Order: sequence, then structure tokens, then C-alpha cells
Amino acid sequence: MSHWRRDPEAAAARLIAGCLERIDVCGRVLVANPPAGGELRARLAERGDRCDAWVRRLDNGGGVDARPWPPAGPFDAVLLRLPPAKDEQAMAAHAAISVLAPSGRLIVYGGNEEGIRSSVAMLAGLCGEVETLAVRGHGRVVAVRRRAGSPIRGALSDWRITTRLVVGEAARTWVSYPGVFAAGRIDPATRLLIGALPQLPRGARLLDFGCGSGVIGASALAEMPGIALDMLDNDAVALAAAGENVPEGRTILAARLIGAPAGYDAILSNPPLHRGIAEDHRSLNALIREAPRHLTARGVLQIVVQRRVPVVPLLQECFQRVSVTAQNEAYRVVRAARS
Repeated sequence: MSHWRRDPEAAAARLIAGCLERIDVCGRVLVANPPAGGELRARLAERGDRCDAWVRRLDNGGGVDARPWPPAGPFDAVLLRLPPAKDEQAMAAHAAISVLAPSGRLIVYGGNEEGIRSSVAMLAGLCGEVETLAVRGHGRVVAVRRRAGSPIRGALSDWRITTRLVVGEAARTWVSYPGVFAAGRIDPATRLLIGALPQLPRGARLLDFGCGSGVIGASALAEMPGIALDMLDNDAVALAAAGENVPEGRTILAARLIGAPAGYDAILSNPPLHRGIAEDHRSLNALIREAPRHLTARGVLQIVVQRRVPVVPLLQECFQRVSVTAQNEAYRVVRAARS
């Protein structure tokens, strides 16, 4: 297993740090989707560069506020860590190029397993010649220059995807964007979860944790009208979609439950189990440990996970009652109650 699959954050940080002195950037620089920790910005600042940062997800970038689209330029250079999701790669490249000055340079780095080699054709279609600046281990750094007439889709609205989705037995228009989980469909795990929703009275407070485009929250509202819905995600683009799909709900940009208020009657989640291409259960474990403090005395946490994921022991440490409410060959829905 390569270091990109074991720890993509560390692999990306090592790659760009090892090449930074060979990359000729100067002036106003934007670091986009950087490795966590903020070291890249600090090193650029030490060189005298005027440095800004853009992340769409809160778990990257070292304290940078997430936003759906980069800040207005023009930037002389953008250093973009390639997202691992292929559909998101094109949008991120267009976003970065859209804020470059004329002839400004986009520098893209990432791992082979994240798709850096296959991204070259996409970048060439936008900007022409692609220069390879470095090849190290299982990663590489490439660069292009913005050219006049590049076919740039330069706003988030240009990437809006609409599909027809059946939510609560009614077909409706559903909005999504590249890189948002499930891409405008209901994935099998979420479908199992919404088929076994806890029954809540009118006025009850519900949190959809890791809401994506809002499918779980919308399904709960369709089945239980009158509940108060919050939708939490660390992805600013996902929240933009959820806000369009479920305007009755309140969106919360946060990576963990500590970013949400207390007093929920139920927390529902199809929790994220990956960070990039690496499997990572830290978000799931934090959700389980923090949930009791955000629930009412009779509140419940209900999650869906793959059957192989050993969540029950930790749930039993944190809750009084734990039960499986639905399952199939691949997934199980587990409900944990405080009392």
C-alpha cells in the first residue's frame, strides 16, 4: 500500500515541501485545498509571497474558513492540491484558473492514485501545454498557464447538476455539485437508513450529520412534518446544495458535532469513513463519543455503516441501549439511546 493511500495528507505535504524551492512562484499566491496544518502557507509567507488560502472542506487547510468558491483574484499563481474525486478535479481546476491573472500559473500536485497523471489531459484541454515540474515516488507536480479564450466555467452555478429524485414517495428536482457525496442519487446505505427512521413528534429537533446534499433530512421532513431540522457538513459546496434542496432546514458548516448546538431528539448519519482515498474512522468515532452531549435525555443517535465496521462496542460505551434496526448483506442501521 502506498503512502498516498495510507496517509494522503502527509504524502501531499511531503511532495509539495520537497519541490517548493524549485517552483518559481512570486507575487500574490493562492493555496487551494492544501494539506492540513498550514505549513505550506507559512513557508510561502517566509519567502515574502502574499498568500491567501481556499478550502471547500473544513478538515483541510489549517484553520482556514471553508467556502464554495475561491476568493476573487487576480492571483499570480495558484497551488492546487488535486482532489481525489475525478468529477471534483475539473471543477477545482476551473475554479483556480478563474481567479488567475492573465498568464498566471496554476500548479497542481497530487498522487498517482488520486489521478494526477490522468488530470494532465484535462489541464491541457483548458490551457494547452502542461509542464511536469517534479515526479517523486507515487506523486507529481504539473503546471499550466492561463491563456486567453480558455473555456472556463468560472462560478459555482456553472457546475450545478439537477436530477429527478424520489424523496418521501414524491419525485422532485434535486440539486448537486461535483464532489458532493452520492452525486444526486440515493446510495444503498442511505436508502436503508431512511427506511428505518425513528418516529419523532411535531416540534422535535433533528440533526442530519454529514448531510451531503440533504437526502436524509429531506426524507425525515417528508415522513415527519413539523420537525425542526439542522443539516451539518464540513463541505461548503455540499451545504450549498442542501440549502437549495431543503430550504426548511438550517445549514451548519462544521467538521464535528462540537460545531452544533445541544438538545437534539435525534441525530441521523451516514457518516464519512474516508479522508481522500484513505479509510479513516476518526469522524465516525468522534460522532459517537460527542453525540450524548448533544442529545436530549431520551435522544437517539442512528447511523448506517458497512457491516464490517465494528461500531457496536464503542456505542455501548457511550449509550445505555444499542440495537440494530435494519440490515442487509452489506450494511446495518444501528440506533443508540441515552436512556
